[in-house]
Order: sequence, then C-alpha cells, then structure tokens
Amino acid sequence: MNSLSLQCCDGISTKPSSMHKLGGVFIDGLPKHISMLKIPGRWIAGNVRMSPMPVHIEHVKDIQNMMYEVLYHEITQEAQAYAEGTFLAFLKKEKVDPGVLSFFNGWNETHKTTSLVSGKIIMRLSADARYISHEEQAIYHNVLAHMHEVTKDDFGLGQKGHDGMYKYMANAFGAAAWVDDKYKINECNTFSDFLYNIGIAKHQSAMNSPEYWQSVMDAMMVSVASELWNGREYNFFAQFIEGKLLSFDASLNEDAKTLHKAKGYVMGHAGEVENRHGLHALGALQAFGRIAKLSFDTERLKNAMFDYNRRAGVAFCALQNVLTH
Repeated sequence: MNSLSLQCCDGISTKPSSMHKLGGVFIDGLPKHISMLKIPGRWIAGNVRMSPMPVHIEHVKDIQNMMYEVLYHEITQEAQAYAEGTFLAFLKKEKVDPGVLSFFNGWNETHKTTSLVSGKIIMRLSADARYISHEEQAIYHNVLAHMHEVTKDDFGLGQKGHDGMYKYMANAFGAAAWVDDKYKINECNTFSDFLYNIGIAKHQSAMNSPEYWQSVMDAMMVSVASELWNGREYNFFAQFIEGKLLSFDASLNEDAKTLHKAKGYVMGHAGEVENRHGLHALGALQAFGRIAKLSFDTERLKNAMFDYNRRAGVAFCALQNVLTH
C-alpha cells in the first residue's frame, strides 16, 4: 500500500481520508500489490530455508475493473457512509453510555470472518487433505499456505496477544461491560450468523460433488470481500484512534506501552495487513478452483462482494443508530 495508508497509520495525515479514497488508492495499485505478494519462506532444518514464493494471480485487469465497479456502486457507497457515520458518532462521545457499549458489542460481531469463515475453510481443507490426488497436492498445499497467510495474524501467529487486543481497547475507553448480552445488536448478530452459515455450508456434502467444491469457493469469496472491506474500515478509524483514546484518558500520553496496547486492535489491522490478507484469499480462491475444476468467475466474486458490503451496511446502520439515538 502506498504512503497514504501509512500516513493514516502513523497519525500524521492532516486531512482524514475517506473509506472510498482509501479503497481507490488500493485498487489503483492492485497490479503492483499482486506482483509483490509472496508466500513467506520457512526454516526447514539447520541452515535450510525455503525461499519466499511469488504468488500467481490471474485476470488481474479484470479483477481491478470489477473492484472499481464494486467500490463505486451505491451498495458500497451506502455501506461506507454508514461505517464512517458510526465511527464519527463514536468519536463525538465524551463518556461511556449504553450506546457505546452496544457499539463495542456489535462491532465485534462484524469482525468474526477469520474464526467463522477463513478458519473453517482451513479446517475443511485439512480434513480433506488425505483424499487429494498426488498430482494435485502441490496446488492444494499452495491453497493451505495462502489461507494461513489470511488468518495467521488474527490467530496470534503473526501478532502475539491478538486475542487480547479488543479487550485492551475497550477497557481503555472504560467500556469493559460491552460483553454483556443486553448490549447485543440484532443486525450485527445476524451478520455473524451469515458468516457462520457461509463457513459451514455444504460441509457434509460428498467431497467431490459440485455443491461441496462451490461452497468452499463461495466461502473464500467472502474472505476476499471481508478482508478488502476491512482494509478500508480499519485504515479509516486508524486516523482517529489515538486522539480519541487520549481524549478519554490523557494520562495514556505518559504511558507509551499502555497506549500502544490500547490502540493495538485498530493499528494492528491497519496499513497493508487486511488488504494483503484479501489478496492471499484471492490467491487461495484461484488455486482451489483449479483443483475443483471450476473456472474463476469474476462476476460471482463481484456479487459476493456486493452481498458482503450490503450486509455490512445493514450492521453499521444499526451501530450508527445506537450511537445517535
């Protein structure tokens, strides 16, 4: 990602960038981002280390054009407006109230793609690994490696202590009670139910059935959509998180370690992180399609992104409402 995103993350951008602008910057540079994408190398034993592997993604221009179409579509524009409105409404809060607690509860529900979709993809791929033909094993291993890159940060393999990040942030705002059931938001729980259902769809179907193969690919498409949406969402909020934390507790300015932990949930997902996850999910999708004998369908991915963004918009509309009413 270019300097614009990094400025947002370093807190030195003088004019906040919209989610739309952040998305446009990423899509503008999509060919470059893909050309630089690699599956990291790995120490094998002693002095033996596997080199990083360049990622092979096809139809880049078609994907780029499709992503522009999704970004500029009214579904995405409306969803981004609700998301930005939610964060701006939160930024206006000067103290914790039931709306703030519901915000933290509901916002958490919208960010369960790793555990409810991507993690279940990995579980399903692992269970099926022994049944993959010898000829297709190299591709299958590539799919698994991509999905590892999608999930490793959220599962604490790339960022130690990830599971505590949300708690540190909420506690810093004095909002630890967000976990109580009474602060649940129906629309946000419906969103996480959607993620769960996508993650397990057709998981008991015969492995070599078209329904099974397509269900895994559909889940991968949701991973792509989610991670790319998150790339805009977190980078947008990252522009404000430190200032807002300090407005709640000025003493954090004298405690760099605590401030770092408090803003870690947002900053740990900002910059290149989520967009890179999305591209690895895209790499997994295309590679898995070669095993499933299903052609990569740009139109189907576009519709999956529209559907995800629409659902995210419904959830953020509800989040904005609890903060403004």
